[in-house]
Amino acid sequence: MTDLDENLIATYYLTSIDEVTEHLRAANQLGLGVRVRSYVEAEEDHWEVELLASSPVMEEAAAEPAED
Repeated sequence: MTDLDENLIATYYLTSIDEVTEHLRAANQLGLGVRVRSYVEAEEDHWEVELLASSPVMEEAAAEPAED
């Protein structure tokens, strides 16, 4: 099991940017992390919103050394 799996609370599949915005605002108010992915299916936009127990860390950002 990965760290992401342990932090994952729920996954939502949405078809409206308004729904995505609503989920992001709710997660922010609850202090939860999110990961959003967008994709096109049958010529329609879709979003996958993962609700996480903590904020995810991007691997590229974590690997970069801190600037002095």
